[in-house]
Amino acid sequence: MIFITYSTIGVFALDQKKNIIENVLFPKDPEKIIEKIEKIKKGEAIHELKEILKKIKDKDIVTDIPFNDNNFNIEYKKKLSAHEYIKENQRDLALKFNFTKSHGEFNKILSEMQIIKTKRKIKLVEKKDKIAMQAVSAIDELIDISNRLSERLHEWYGLYYPELERKIKDNKKYAEVISENMTRENIENFSETMGTDLDEDDLKILNHFSKETKNIFELNEELEKYIEGIMNDIAPNVTGLVGAKLGAKLILLAGGLEKLAKLPSSTIQLLGAEKALFRFMKSKKKSRPPKYGIIFLHPDITNAPDNMKGKIARIIASFVSKAVKTDFYIKENRADEYKKELDKKLREITKRQI
Repeated sequence: MIFITYSTIGVFALDQKKNIIENVLFPKDPEKIIEKIEKIKKGEAIHELKEILKKIKDKDIVTDIPFNDNNFNIEYKKKLSAHEYIKENQRDLALKFNFTKSHGEFNKILSEMQIIKTKRKIKLVEKKDKIAMQAVSAIDELIDISNRLSERLHEWYGLYYPELERKIKDNKKYAEVISENMTRENIENFSETMGTDLDEDDLKILNHFSKETKNIFELNEELEKYIEGIMNDIAPNVTGLVGAKLGAKLILLAGGLEKLAKLPSSTIQLLGAEKALFRFMKSKKKSRPPKYGIIFLHPDITNAPDNMKGKIARIIASFVSKAVKTDFYIKENRADEYKKELDKKLREITKRQI
């Protein structure tokens, strides 16, 4: 049985006693090493792996590389002790196999690789936060469109079956029922109506209109799930504190994730309240300044007593500030930790008020 694994240096084959029996080294180029490792993780049979397979005679392989080869009996393991052994000793192995001439040279390669990876992550975040900004803007527009279409559908179908509005309050459900049934006689629990009769052509176009209205609601739901995925990827800490949709709105108002990360918590607290703040400044401070902006949509602020809303908004904004800095600069998911701290802080100030 042979163990095949990889490291920054290249691909290795080890026996059961962790003796290296074969190895094929990567090019000494940080960019190419990253590309090789990315391909390995995807299960691609890169050149170095193929060369190793040519050299070994044992048909039984245990590996942490998810590749297939009909010439071998391959057992895939996500965690492999052979991989840990190579990883722990790679600095010495780099010298032993003449990959580098010194530990300092090897450290330089690792450092350059980390810089390349960081730049790629930043570029990815920059792209994805712009996508999140577009998607959350699209949701706001779809909400406006769906409300207008629903209002029109209620008025239009209300001429034909006015009683339905009292039976179904939800706008999406209202559109679904009409799109699925068309005629009022087919709707569940229909008995009689004060509505006017419509001919078949009228009902067909009305049914088509109801289907398009329903589709708008469904597209809105799809976009919300889509934003959830993006936000969990680029800003898991902010998402854990305020939710994906509100988090995306804050990024939109700031002009991007990086810009949001650079804002003080006091500014984050007032994002979306710029007009009210401008009126306050213009009135020579005769009126009251705004206490919060779009962050008001957070349920802990919305549901708080009026005399507590400003204080809670300030606390949540301070946590969002910490969370977004973690998302952009540190790139660690501490959402659970921050959420527990926030909940504890809010409970404390609530108790003081009672």
